[in-house]
Amino acid sequence: MDENRFVGLDPEYYLNHNSYMKYNHMEITKISPEESEVRLRVNPDALNILGVVHGGLIYSLADAVTGLTARADGRRYVTQSATINFIGNVNEGYVIAKGILLRRGKAVTLVRCAIEDENGRLLADGTVNMFCLDDETGRE
Repeated sequence: MDENRFVGLDPEYYLNHNSYMKYNHMEITKISPEESEVRLRVNPDALNILGVVHGGLIYSLADAVTGLTARADGRRYVTQSATINFIGNVNEGYVIAKGILLRRGKAVTLVRCAIEDENGRLLADGTVNMFCLDDETGRE
């Protein structure tokens, strides 16, 4: 089996094969082909010069959770394009990212992301187009 291929819905397996998510202290709390969730506890290395969560980390959460939702079908995807709107920010607590499937196609899957604080306040919202690297049989 190709070590770069994600198979199954095991959060521990996925994190052990995704060093970027581990490096950024992301936790997977839900994986499904329809909706996934990733969260992180805000810590000092997540903050920007203004003392709030860095926008790049919020974008990374959006990219991670939408990729996770796309890959939950067992195929390999990469980000094709993304749009994100930053609405608010925090400097403590948890930041929770939800990836909600909008459309799954043969080559492109569209996933909405909603990033919230632990109280449900919307921090960012966007959509990500994920391009499938596999053909219909699951091979390149």
